[in-house]
Amino acid sequence: MTLEKSTVPFGKRNIDFFVKRSKKRKTVSIFVDPIEGVFLRAPLMPTLKSLSKLVHSKAIWILDKQRRIKETLGQLPKREFVTGESFLYLGRHLRLKVLKSKTKSKITVKGGRFLVSLNSLVKDLDRTKMIRNTLSSWYKNHADVVLLKRVQIYSKKLKIPVPEILLANQTKRWGSCNQKGQIRFNWHIIMAPIALVNYVVAHELCHLKYINHSENFWKLFGSVMPDYEIRRERLRKEGSRYYF
Repeated sequence: MTLEKSTVPFGKRNIDFFVKRSKKRKTVSIFVDPIEGVFLRAPLMPTLKSLSKLVHSKAIWILDKQRRIKETLGQLPKREFVTGESFLYLGRHLRLKVLKSKTKSKITVKGGRFLVSLNSLVKDLDRTKMIRNTLSSWYKNHADVVLLKRVQIYSKKLKIPVPEILLANQTKRWGSCNQKGQIRFNWHIIMAPIALVNYVVAHELCHLKYINHSENFWKLFGSVMPDYEIRRERLRKEGSRYYF
């Protein structure tokens, strides 16, 4: 199976797509995936020009599909950051309890709860922002530890050097890598169960060896995570839960 990339202009928009060819395919199918984007599974014979025409003819459907995916990812839980709210950490629900304090803001986890202490002098208008920032800092600090550990584990499985990892606050992707060999992770992923964290980590590490979604990429991915398709589908369905 070979892989090609092309772009089709449609109005003021451009539709980027990948073509995955296979000798066994007899028909062309179009898929829109929140992680992989737009891709076509096609036989060997159709030219890239003819496939581009097909994408253009399906442009309205593709753009609508992308819009609905974006809306799904955009349906983030509405947060008030008050006592009683639940936040996920590695798939586990932790209840928030806000406490008053005479010192600076801090956060601890105890008895299945986030205990956030706020200085009593903090104005009501600033409380929500302060609590959100305190929680975000906690998640980022733990994301550094959790993700580095998972990267070390899967780097060993893949027999590659441990890359530099960076954290990002994104709403459209869980991870990405660049030509410098760095991997950037969306820190919200540590809200998900460890099985899905592992999926994102292994996926990005495999891209350090194969930058595109070629047959070799999927073979490598499958060698360290045979059930990656199940995990991918689960992350697609549950992804909007892992944000705040």
